[in-house]
Amino acid sequence: MEWLEPWVPIADREWPEPKKAEYCKSWEAQLKREVGPQHLLYGEAAALIARRFDCDDALFQLSRSRVADVHLTWARGPEPDPVWPNTQVFNSVDDWATAVMRPAHAEWEP
Repeated sequence: MEWLEPWVPIADREWPEPKKAEYCKSWEAQLKREVGPQHLLYGEAAALIARRFDCDDALFQLSRSRVADVHLTWARGPEPDPVWPNTQVFNSVDDWATAVMRPAHAEWEP
């Protein structure tokens, strides 16, 4: 898949592998910290695969080829309102690219 700015896959970052792993681990931990029991991602395993580096949006790989586009809040614990962190789940990365990445790229100004 062709990634379009402002989205960047973590695998393409020119960082040493340990730095990539630590970076992913910290974002995955933050997602887990924010997701309360009523949130649609509660109990889901999620792996960071891409970031929108101009804001706090991240793309996480879920089970069954699904992905979640998440806007983290950087709360120190579970969000009481299940709307947060704001999350959209897509059946595939291609569905996400059509709905989110391409429109974001069309509107993006560096």
